[in-house]
Amino acid sequence: MIYLKKPIYIEGKKSNIEIECSLKWNAGYSEDIFPYTNNIYQKDGGTHLLGFRSALTRVINKYATENNLLKKNKLTISGDDIKEGLTCVLSTKIPDPKFSSQTKDKLVSSEVRMIVETIINEKLSIWFDQNPSVSKIILAKVIQAAMARDVARKARENVRRKGALELSGLPGKLADCQIGKQEGTELFIVEGDSAGGSAKQGRNRTNQAVLPLRGKILNTYVEDLNSKKNGNSSGSDQRTKALAKMISSNEIVTLINALGLDPKAQEIDLKDLRYGKIIIMTDADVDGSHIRALLLTFFNNKPFNKLIENGHVYLAQPPLFKINKGSKGIYIKDERELENYIIGNNKELKKVKKNSKEFLKHLDIEKSKMNIQRFKGLGEMNPEELWNTTLDPETRNLLQVQYSKDLKKDQSLIHTLMGNDVALRKDFIISNAINVENLDI
Repeated sequence: MIYLKKPIYIEGKKSNIEIECSLKWNAGYSEDIFPYTNNIYQKDGGTHLLGFRSALTRVINKYATENNLLKKNKLTISGDDIKEGLTCVLSTKIPDPKFSSQTKDKLVSSEVRMIVETIINEKLSIWFDQNPSVSKIILAKVIQAAMARDVARKARENVRRKGALELSGLPGKLADCQIGKQEGTELFIVEGDSAGGSAKQGRNRTNQAVLPLRGKILNTYVEDLNSKKNGNSSGSDQRTKALAKMISSNEIVTLINALGLDPKAQEIDLKDLRYGKIIIMTDADVDGSHIRALLLTFFNNKPFNKLIENGHVYLAQPPLFKINKGSKGIYIKDERELENYIIGNNKELKKVKKNSKEFLKHLDIEKSKMNIQRFKGLGEMNPEELWNTTLDPETRNLLQVQYSKDLKKDQSLIHTLMGNDVALRKDFIISNAINVENLDI
């Protein structure tokens, strides 16, 4: 019980409007506020009550901030926290009041709100200044209510998160993060338990989740699901076939469930998405590139392409090489970057024509002189290395997956690379083979 010798009493007058207010807090949880206008009770409140609540919230927040109670407890105070256990009688005397109906259950005189808010704010601030010991007790009760609300919120979010996982039958391989909201959270999709182990140990558990997938997922490519080449029913038929194809893969269903989405949904609601960023983190070799392409193909299919369109899908950039220099390590992304690094540190190589026999010979000689470690997979990197190079937001380099302005060209390329037309893909490879450098085999 909060003991006050007498309730807090406030009175004031402005622009022919008189205000009287008496309030106190008790140890209960309910709110009892009785607003009157010209001695008539308004069961639905009105502008006088809005002004009172606004001033009360402002004053309480002001003193909580000045006493460093909010930052210390990492809280924000809401009106509900302040109302807990509050009893108040608010009386206004107005020459020509306006009500929402003939029953006078709600005051709608707009000028009243600001007058009540100004008087309550001024007088209540003075009372808090003059009664510091009692003010601290009131603030302690409000802070306690805010803490209880915050704990209850976290418990609800935890139950919802766990409940969603249990209902979906998601395997325990998902190492979830502690934050239960979408904003600020990240899901790293990695290949295999070995990479998953390093990522789980190296991540920031607060906001980074890790989902290891087993090997290469199913190629889920289908023609444009809204295609009408074969009549109006074609799009619907292809959509059904595409979803059936996806659901046939346990790994894909696992991924969809981890995202908080419905595997059978033909449309997705981004509010259901459990993570703000979906980061594909595969090995920096040929197999890793293939798995990355398969995952991007999945995200390109409707309805999951909505995740790309709204900027939720990213690619991690783990290193393929590490050059050991004493106790120091230099991390290199790929073959091309390694070549550029060696050229940049060798004056003789700069003079030789690139990709000539002489150049390649000198390049191999320089490589043999260096202590170069090639990572066969992310699992070979220790958790600290993985954090420093790939997981840490301060040092990593993420690529956001985006469609170009020419969407038809994008889909044509995906069709060529991932579709069933082998001849078309063969022609593409032959035509572009001449442009390939540093083929990783």
